[in-house]
Amino acid sequence: MSGLLSRLGRAGENPFPPVNLLADFAGGGLVCALGIMIALYHRTKTGQGQVIDANMVEGANYVGKKAIILLLYILFD
Repeated sequence: MSGLLSRLGRAGENPFPPVNLLADFAGGGLVCALGIMIALYHRTKTGQGQVIDANMVEGANYVGKKAIILLLYILFD
């Protein structure tokens, strides 16, 4: 995988990461992993299982809102 990002972008310009990384990893993977951890914690406390519903679009929206709120807090504090 080394050098894979160098193949992305226009000729003669710096490479750029694909836009889908935010939704795939932050929106889908991060929220799903958090849901799994919370479900496992709930199982240890109650003995009951949980259904995990991880939506990539809603997860990306959640992660994006937190980043914007943090940025605004830093800028206007």
